[in-house]
Amino acid sequence: MQIVTVYLDYLCPFAWRGLELIHVVAPQLGLELELRHFSLEQGNHPENQGQPRRAPVWKLAEQPLEGPRALRAFLASHAARQQGKAAHLRFALELFRLRHQDGRELDDDQTFVEAVSRAGLDLERFMADLEDEENRRLELARDLEEAGERGVFGTPTFVLPSGDAAYFRFTELTTEPELAVPLWELFTAVLHNGAHVETIKRPRP
Repeated sequence: MQIVTVYLDYLCPFAWRGLELIHVVAPQLGLELELRHFSLEQGNHPENQGQPRRAPVWKLAEQPLEGPRALRAFLASHAARQQGKAAHLRFALELFRLRHQDGRELDDDQTFVEAVSRAGLDLERFMADLEDEENRRLELARDLEEAGERGVFGTPTFVLPSGDAAYFRFTELTTEPELAVPLWELFTAVLHNGAHVETIKRPRP
């Protein structure tokens, strides 16, 4: 089975739509998903302007819990990851839906508990893993370092089995397989095309 790595930020509605799309596409095309994290707050922080992406000055994983908007969500995501890839994917989808469909806050522990319940994870194990904050922060730091090494700058960024990687903004939520699969195939065809198309951006009047 071929692996597609997806870099996500729970604050980002484009990342939510992208994950919903690839979640539908993956079983149709025999793909396995691997979720990784990229912080828009870290990437866009004023202290990191002009710095190489692989060497930020302001690092999300080192900030207090009461500070950045998405830090608690990232740590919760890493706690869910301890229960396996499938469980992590289900949790990520439910947390995105709670945030972007239901308008829930990402710094509310009850939001995480509800995501765990909807995703069918073991709540007691999740809470124990979440309380192991030091290791969750180390895991988050590794994700963000890896994203910097890859040059990730936005979410969702997809890394294909071929090694090709790209950021792609989805303006509409697509969950129907008959629409999602052709859209994904179009996206990957652009990446593999010999014309080396790097940027497509619509003008806004």
